Amino acid sequence: MKTNQVLASADRSLFGITIRQQTKDQFLSVSDLQRAYEFARFQHGWSDKRISDILNTETTKERIYYLLQDRAIVKTTFPAFMEMVKSEGIAKVLKGLGVYKTMGRGENKTVACDPYIWVLLALELNPMIYAKVILWLTDSLIFDRIDAGSEYMPMNSAIKRIVECPDYPKYAKAINERVFGRHLAGMRNLASAKELRKIADIEGIVINAIEMGWLKNESDILKAIRGAR
Repeated sequence: MKTNQVLASADRSLFGITIRQQTKDQFLSVSDLQRAYEFARFQHGWSDKRISDILNTETTKERIYYLLQDRAIVKTTFPAFMEMVKSEGIAKVLKGLGVYKTMGRGENKTVACDPYIWVLLALELNPMIYAKVILWLTDSLIFDRIDAGSEYMPMNSAIKRIVECPDYPKYAKAINERVFGRHLAGMRNLASAKELRKIADIEGIVINAIEMGWLKNESDILKAIRGAR
């Protein structure tokens, strides 16, 4: 059973507050989002606003329903969903659906939720946070991920030219260990922009070295990955 790790890279910083993310379920911290808003509102003179209040608006509930329906997490009708929310409370319903959770007790109590719901809540807080979250999602964390992914298949194709029966997961694991210092399933989905760029660079190094004839076998490939700078 894999240990649940908490990622806290610089790319997950919002107004100086690091938004923690769990590797196991990819949940993002709602508590950190609230702290980020509190920090920013005193700097910019915003009004007091609580995420719990946003969560309980009719508009948010409706948006959450369609977000969950499109992902096949809920299969009931909208009226039935709203009736359940009215009876049980939105937080309890979301916990029951496995997209919202509370961890710890007292001062250590934290709330986290599914990334899609986290983004929905963040976009409702303030126009400035809206802008930052949009840039955060569509800038380095997405485009660098595309770059890292776009090099993966060409690298595999290059490897196949010199290795008869390539063990592709072995090379991906070696790259993870070189970039992150360890291997854990799903790590690339949560990598920072800098880490994603490093992954793409290593994949490019392997491709170029094979094309130049510098790598002859699997041992050479792994040596190149582990020695990449």
